[in-house]
Amino acid sequence: MLLMLCLVLFGMTTAYCCYSVYFYGGRWVANPHNPRISSQKQHVVMGRVTDRDGTVLAYTDETGARRYHSSRDTRMAVSQVVGDSGGKVSTGVDTFHAQYLLGFKANVLERLGDAFTGTPQRGDDLTLTISERLSRYIAEQFPGGKRGAVVMLNYKTGEILSMVSMPQFDPTDVGSALGDETAGALINRATQGLYPPGSTFKIVTMASALENLPDLQDFAFDCTGYFPVGNYSVTESGEHGVQTLSEAFVHSCNTTFAALSQDLGYAMLGQTAQAMGFNENFLFSDLIVYNSSYPIDDLSPEDLAWSSIGQGRVLTTPMHMALIASVIANDGVFNEPRLLGAITTAQGGQRPLPAAETGRRMITAAAAQQIEKDMIRVVKSGTGTRAAVGNGYVVAGKTGTAEASNDKSIEPHAWFVGYITNDNAPYAICVLVENGGSGGSVAAPLARKALQKAINLGL
Repeated sequence: MLLMLCLVLFGMTTAYCCYSVYFYGGRWVANPHNPRISSQKQHVVMGRVTDRDGTVLAYTDETGARRYHSSRDTRMAVSQVVGDSGGKVSTGVDTFHAQYLLGFKANVLERLGDAFTGTPQRGDDLTLTISERLSRYIAEQFPGGKRGAVVMLNYKTGEILSMVSMPQFDPTDVGSALGDETAGALINRATQGLYPPGSTFKIVTMASALENLPDLQDFAFDCTGYFPVGNYSVTESGEHGVQTLSEAFVHSCNTTFAALSQDLGYAMLGQTAQAMGFNENFLFSDLIVYNSSYPIDDLSPEDLAWSSIGQGRVLTTPMHMALIASVIANDGVFNEPRLLGAITTAQGGQRPLPAAETGRRMITAAAAQQIEKDMIRVVKSGTGTRAAVGNGYVVAGKTGTAEASNDKSIEPHAWFVGYITNDNAPYAICVLVENGGSGGSVAAPLARKALQKAINLGL
């Protein structure tokens, strides 16, 4: 019996080891403290990194030094995506995808070919899905002096078209960013910044209600400006009067959704939140995205009410919220975000792209279609009118104004989450401006500019 127990424990340890290597091996290899990385740099010419249009963002010169785009504006606009030569930004391509750029993926025949020809071994070249022109434009339009992030995706393919984090840094002068740690320029706020989503989370609460509560067509709530729950009251800036759930979504009425949360309860709302990626360990193949969180340990009515409107202990990244917009656009189906567009070997061949999850259903198609109708109304006549693009393009969206502190003198975070419904412009976007104020007046106009630029560029 002891022998059998030892065998079982050994089998479980082996299985866990295999699981860890399979899911985390790429992240371990990409660790900037991995001595194999620095060793490989001594005898392998690091591959190029280009954007979707072929613009070279990073390359290795004839002396072996790592170089970046000649334009400082471009270098800074894509700094968080590309990273730096010293690995200070561990989530950047230069570090996270070092297994390709430094030739770890080269097979025996490729290495023998280099040996016979006497040429130095070269790593793979990477073509990214982002647009340098779009990224630079977004960085230029971002509110001056503010921090935050903008993420834009092709919701049909999952391709990341832009991922801008503010403030930026210059990869040719990382020392300046290290010297000003308070600015946090080395943090990719698009994928690492965790923020209360505010009213953009009402997309999740709405989905939970549509999937779990019957007879919502008869739902009506009289908004008087406040809703008492537990020892607190959820307040609203004004009185909306009697309204349906769709009208409350368009008006972004906090009291209505707080009342709705009491009907849903933690079990149903938490289940929907987790189905849509909250509390999930994101293990995307192309990039690192920090995990969003939805509280499931405190069952107090007031905590439930605050969580239903994206406050309290709910935290998420701009990338995750852009993915949620993509889920609604795709009738409830999730596709993993992609940053790698092509991997080209030193010999000119193409490596297969890492496998990515596609087609996972998060919510029902019926729920997604109803939410889309309401999100279109938000932009047409609700809080998100400043995100409208015009010229025949229909934008569906949701604004958010998330309290960042109990100190009312501190401005809230401004959010906009949405997408263009037209098939010829399948762009989903999330805009976050830290302490920017109102989502409708600050984040929505920036979303409009970014979406219009993407249309003009024909991405």
